Amino acid sequence: MEFHGVIFISLFSLVLVVESNEFPINDLINKLPGQPDANFRQFTGYIDVDENVDGRSLFYYFVEAEKDPMIQPLTVWLTGGPGCSSVGDGFSSVGPFVVTKDAHGLQKNLFSWNKVSNLLFIDSPIGSGWSYSNTSSDYNNGDDATNIILLTFMQKWYEKYPVFKSKALYLAGSSYAGHFIPNLADALLDDNKQSKQSKFNLKGLVLGNPMLRSKLDDLAKFDLFFSQKMINSSLYNQIKKECNVIDEDNYFFNLKAIWSATCENLMERGILAAFKTDANNYFPLKLFDIFRDPCAENEQDLNVNKQAVKLITEVDMCSPFRAQSYFNLPEVQRAFHGNRTKLSYIWKGCFTDNFKYNKADMELDMLPVLKKLLQQSVPIIIFSGDQDAIIPTVGTLQHLKKLAEELNIKLTKEEAWSFRNQEGGLKYDFGDLLTFLTVKGGNHHVTSSRPSQALDIFTNFVINWMH
Repeated sequence: MEFHGVIFISLFSLVLVVESNEFPINDLINKLPGQPDANFRQFTGYIDVDENVDGRSLFYYFVEAEKDPMIQPLTVWLTGGPGCSSVGDGFSSVGPFVVTKDAHGLQKNLFSWNKVSNLLFIDSPIGSGWSYSNTSSDYNNGDDATNIILLTFMQKWYEKYPVFKSKALYLAGSSYAGHFIPNLADALLDDNKQSKQSKFNLKGLVLGNPMLRSKLDDLAKFDLFFSQKMINSSLYNQIKKECNVIDEDNYFFNLKAIWSATCENLMERGILAAFKTDANNYFPLKLFDIFRDPCAENEQDLNVNKQAVKLITEVDMCSPFRAQSYFNLPEVQRAFHGNRTKLSYIWKGCFTDNFKYNKADMELDMLPVLKKLLQQSVPIIIFSGDQDAIIPTVGTLQHLKKLAEELNIKLTKEEAWSFRNQEGGLKYDFGDLLTFLTVKGGNHHVTSSRPSQALDIFTNFVINWMH
């Protein structure tokens, strides 16, 4: 029996070596500048998504799981904006490293999702991060065009990494990825039906603070302000009365509803009152975290070797800012195989100057796509920071209750969920496939403001449950 066991282990090891050798060696990163030693490999490069090799290309960053990468699933990470770099976001959220305080090096991310999964970060749409096109019209993005390009990317990426074709696949992302991820999942499932060859082994979706019904989210911020006693009942009631042009039951048919001038004025008054400021001193980034002040550092500080740090209740608000500075170092761009077109403008975490997105698409209702996925038995986990006023938890919960109602699914469980023997937030189970978790103390970016809780959610409510 021992002899047979040795043979099995040897054959298994041989399979792992053969499979790992199928990775594209030209995309392998030896080591990033200032990076600590790691026991996993990293790959970056471009996937050309049209016949013209230099015409339209998406940039990616692939990270192996820390342990047994050939056994672990693959998780795609897309960030929102729309127009933000998923690759850059990985260095202040779920990726294996975070940028050091002086923005010239890296340190290990103790809460990286590659502890339990392989990770694939994709700069999408065109114009995000290092993704580009030689056709200027490609920078006028929208949901449909973005999704078509992403589907082509996935097909071509699997050709480059064929070992992952049969492995479990999770799609994850935050903010406007509430559009990107469900649309991509829908496209992958449709491709499965039409293709006689490989199938995308989609296991589930993970969405952080997702934009699902943007106009109702605009209104929900005032529910949040009122619940936190940031605005008084008189102003709150005026806003609710004047801005009631959106019918939740018929959201799709109310997309073109326009806020009245009175409504817009009341909304502005509500925001300024909530943050006890005036129009001259208001900082829009406050909406991303209603209780913590945004990072106020600038590039000049880092250029003279200062440190950019702003710790507020255990959250470093300058982490995304440092990632942007790190990605503009020439040695970093060389190590990343990035910026192959030698762009004239600096790398930005979000919103390069030539990037545009269809505003009408940003206001679309995503419940029909989620409904379609749930009807095909695709599990969906949604988590949301309770200090986010961009997409407040109160609005997301209302959207999901509406979705459950349309599917005739009842709220089967509502309870607190615990994290390290403390309250992590509230958990709402809608049947067996849809779960919503609020994250106590989390802002619009739970993966950076509450990274340990985010990893706990990903490990226990996604990998251990869905896999």
